[in-house]
Amino acid sequence: MPELIYKDKLPPPEEFTKAVSSAWVSSNPVEDLLVLANQLWAFEQEYQMLSADFYEKYQAGLLEDELQHCFEWSAAYDFFIETKRLVESALPNRDWRLVNL
Repeated sequence: MPELIYKDKLPPPEEFTKAVSSAWVSSNPVEDLLVLANQLWAFEQEYQMLSADFYEKYQAGLLEDELQHCFEWSAAYDFFIETKRLVESALPNRDWRLVNL
């Protein structure tokens, strides 16, 4: 999954736009899905909770304070769901759906 990392300062807007476009073109949604699934699995192991359960409680504001601030887990789950939908929509036979992870 492509990442753009800037440590000191952001590049000029034109350069940043070019870098994002290049990263987007070179990305592979299936590889991204695998990376995201591994990230979610790591969160699930650390907090002993399924990502879907976490996300539901996170959205409702029902988590302990420690977990309520897990924006990274929430963002990874959002991106996982969107990427999963993208991959599923590209499959020729819509009966072939990826199982929930």
